[in-house]
Amino acid sequence: MQHSGIRVGRRDHRVDEFDLQLINALQLAPRAPWARLGEVLGADATTLARRWERLTGAGLARVTAFPAAPSLPRQPMAYLELTCRNGTVPEVSRALAEDPGTLSIQFTAGRHQLLLTVSRPRELAGYLLDWIGSFPDVVAYETHVITRIPFQASRWHLHALAPGQRRALRAMAGPPPGPGAPPPVTEADQALIGALAADGRASYGALGRAAGVSASTAARRLDRLLRGGAVGLRCDVARRELGWPAAAVLWGSVAYEELERAAADLEEAVPELRFCSTVAGSENALLVVWLRAIADLPEVERRLEARLPGLRLTDRRIVLRTMKLMGQVLDDQGRYAETVPMRMREPAVWG
Repeated sequence: MQHSGIRVGRRDHRVDEFDLQLINALQLAPRAPWARLGEVLGADATTLARRWERLTGAGLARVTAFPAAPSLPRQPMAYLELTCRNGTVPEVSRALAEDPGTLSIQFTAGRHQLLLTVSRPRELAGYLLDWIGSFPDVVAYETHVITRIPFQASRWHLHALAPGQRRALRAMAGPPPGPGAPPPVTEADQALIGALAADGRASYGALGRAAGVSASTAARRLDRLLRGGAVGLRCDVARRELGWPAAAVLWGSVAYEELERAAADLEEAVPELRFCSTVAGSENALLVVWLRAIADLPEVERRLEARLPGLRLTDRRIVLRTMKLMGQVLDDQGRYAETVPMRMREPAVWG
């Protein structure tokens, strides 16, 4: 499989409190100018840019693009649980990581070894039959089609800033996508999205060169994609390196209306909640939590159930290793090593 993977270098970098504040600021306002971020953080633009370069060079953080929730009707997404032959999980994972439509890969403790998040603009059936079906070491799989995403991972942040700073940064980021169907993605848009996946803070000039358009045209196209809800931007971190060494995937059932009502409250009341979506099936909810320690899971579940009285958790799967996260391939230490840009326009042939 051919893809435009982008590798990063490695430099030792010890994260301090100001690094956490910088990352937190970019989680809330991913493309805010350094000068404006400096007004909130009390630092000059050059210092911020230099620190960010060190963090990204060390594979500890990345601003990247992702399919925003409004794009779901046009950009079908699903979770895929794979069972592999004994001893073949690393090999299967490496091959899957090369595929732009396989957004995330997690090695989990449970009845299946791998949990994938996949996105296919045309159809999921082709992915399953022509791509997953071509792996002789995949002996079984289960598919869970995502129906809605009331709590996206872009809402998770480090809580390293004061409330007033967070409010200022959210205002800086601008309004969320408006109602209505997201705009179509052109080939030039696809090239722009690929550049954003590798560097969500790339200049308009760099984005324009990647898409073969002027910087001003790239700015207009990006604004159209973001405001229309075709794509979003988020700042992800190497969780183990930044104090979140454990993670779990929770399956259960809950009324979607409850999730919608509680979404804003969950962000503050359960800061461990990373992501939540509904899926088609009797277990209609999947929640991802990041943890300081596995022992914290019962308390996190208690707080989730307190905020969602109708939530009934039926299964828990501990994440043993994350191989890929939203198009970013991770090394054995969980640091960002390579980008495989997602495709939102795609040929009908997989593999």
